Amino acid sequence: MAKSVLSKDVRMIDVPEVDAGSYNPDRPISGLIHMQLVHLSAAEQRFPPNQRTGVNIAMLHTEGQAAKYIAKVTAMLHPRGGKKKKKPGKLRPSAKRTPKKAPAKPRKSRKAAKARR
Repeated sequence: MAKSVLSKDVRMIDVPEVDAGSYNPDRPISGLIHMQLVHLSAAEQRFPPNQRTGVNIAMLHTEGQAAKYIAKVTAMLHPRGGKKKKKPGKLRPSAKRTPKKAPAKPRKSRKAAKARR
């Protein structure tokens, strides 16, 4: 049996189920979805021109259209079967991290020291 990672004093929040008819692909997009489209479009512009979707987000007016675009760009940004991360191992002796030294305090010149005497 898996051990719970939640502490006993965590308050659980009940989230009501969403009605099956809540998603309406013909509904006009909300401001929140529009901002998602803007951000995804900006991310898409970092791809080479031949890899972009070519979709003008100003022409997306319904939740269904937005959902298709979001799915396409998300798949581009997070391709399946990406490289697996290597497990962290021991550091090589040459790669050991050494603590950084605090920057040295600026020294006063000898002339300034003589002037104070």
